[in-house]
Amino acid sequence: MKIVLTYKMTHDWNVEELLTAYRRILQRAIDEIWENTTWKEKKVKHRYSIGNGKYKYYETTRLIPYFPKSSEFKRELRNKLLKNWPFAKHYVDSAIKTAYSILESWRQNYLKGRRKRRKPVVKRKFVRVKTTLMKVEGSKIRITVKPREEYLELDYSGEWFYERIAGWKVGELIIRERDVYLTFSKELEFNGRIKLGIDSNLMSFDVYHPEKGWIKVDLSELHRIAETYDGIIDKLKSIQRKAPKRIGMLLRKYYARRRNRIEDFLNKLAVQLSREFPDTVFVFEDLNKFKMLENGSRKFNRKLSHSTWGKIVRKLSYRVPIEFVNPAGTSSTCPVCGSRLESRNGLVECFNCRFKADRQFLGAFNVFVRGVGVALSGGEARDLLSNEPGGELRLMSPKSVVRVDLNGRTFIHVPP
Repeated sequence: MKIVLTYKMTHDWNVEELLTAYRRILQRAIDEIWENTTWKEKKVKHRYSIGNGKYKYYETTRLIPYFPKSSEFKRELRNKLLKNWPFAKHYVDSAIKTAYSILESWRQNYLKGRRKRRKPVVKRKFVRVKTTLMKVEGSKIRITVKPREEYLELDYSGEWFYERIAGWKVGELIIRERDVYLTFSKELEFNGRIKLGIDSNLMSFDVYHPEKGWIKVDLSELHRIAETYDGIIDKLKSIQRKAPKRIGMLLRKYYARRRNRIEDFLNKLAVQLSREFPDTVFVFEDLNKFKMLENGSRKFNRKLSHSTWGKIVRKLSYRVPIEFVNPAGTSSTCPVCGSRLESRNGLVECFNCRFKADRQFLGAFNVFVRGVGVALSGGEARDLLSNEPGGELRLMSPKSVVRVDLNGRTFIHVPP
């Protein structure tokens, strides 16, 4: 398994000419690929709910884009872009690679209905530097701009992240107008034996571990932070007309403070989870928050906006392996017989096999079952633990760890 970390540092280079030329050639690459894209009609099935767990199905015809990826096309594209190109040739290869990456991202959003049939336009100035354009000696990197003519040099030994990535391999760089993003990678051995399922809820993560059982990760502090600063910000907005400059400064201050406190909480949470469950694959539901916002009330949507599942997953992905499963039916499917469960007061019950469980525990267990590649009806009753939580993993201080003794249902706090 490869772990990749990215850090930012400032620079004082004069790279305006390179940035402008790269943005122009990147847009040209996108234009060429777009003009040679093949659009094919395909029938797509859709459904909408009519109540009582039933759906109405219908079909539509969509145009699906297929980008040209043959070696001949890429060779011709490269030759076109190289004409009158004043910098190193590898920047053209980088632009082609980035163009395909942008178009693939657009295609995924287009198929999900989030983008229209419009060609992507590059607006930001940046340069993606391949490793073939760099010479690395310790913490010093020399970047080729024009072969045997112009180079850029940087040294990250004085940066705050230097000790964290000592001995790591330097990857591609991204140069912007005032800063540069450095990527570092390291190969880690991982046996892949243990997986745990995580059910994402508004106020908690419910974790099912095959050895430790059901553990609740409390996220209420995260919501308290967000709601506290939202209240302050809302009050300031209500009087902003009276003193726009003064209130504007205060708004920027509290927006930054809100963001920093949430980031601090998420960083500590990611560290604690990765230490609590080492050598483990974290299996999450592939949730779409935008769809949840469509049907919720204003109050629910505001609470949902405070949930930062995506950020937590992203921060965890720097430390542990992450997998995603389809979230459909994880909280309403019986793990014993596969029937649909009835929900009452937070509990779920199967009237077919008489299975009963807490709804949040069931969600975590079903995510775990899907993560190990078993159908939701493939679990066995003896695999299920008691409906009582195995314990609560509460975020304390950055270096505190709460360990759970499932046999005695007690907490053991291990000091750092």
